[in-house]
Amino acid sequence: MGGGDCTEEATALFTRFAQRHGLHFEVEHDAPFEILWNFPAQSGVALPFALGLQNGDELNFGVSDFWSYFFPFEKAADQFEHALKAWIVGEARIAVTGPWGRVLQVWDNGRWRSVYGANRVLPVWRTPRRTIENRPLQRPA
Repeated sequence: MGGGDCTEEATALFTRFAQRHGLHFEVEHDAPFEILWNFPAQSGVALPFALGLQNGDELNFGVSDFWSYFFPFEKAADQFEHALKAWIVGEARIAVTGPWGRVLQVWDNGRWRSVYGANRVLPVWRTPRRTIENRPLQRPA
């Protein structure tokens, strides 16, 4: 790994995640990514989302108008996988901080902890303008 091709490792991570939560997905073959999996709304998934790997070692999570770049793979994989699990069980959210600012936050020890920020020019507000959240119809065990 280390800036190389992490396609096998990312495929294993995505597969483990989908199987653990019983999620259906579609593989997009014509995308400019090494891997792009689209997860439609389904039981446990209120909003469609995507998982990707690009540039060999850059993990991506996208939902609504939010897109993230976690890299390098070997340093980011555990945090990325934790954020995905939190998203599915309703313990993560996208805090909208401005017209383009988005912050992925995970519920941790009774408060929201920011794990990724996109297009953020101002500090995260105590109360975001709005949030994007997965509100599962049925929470996985």
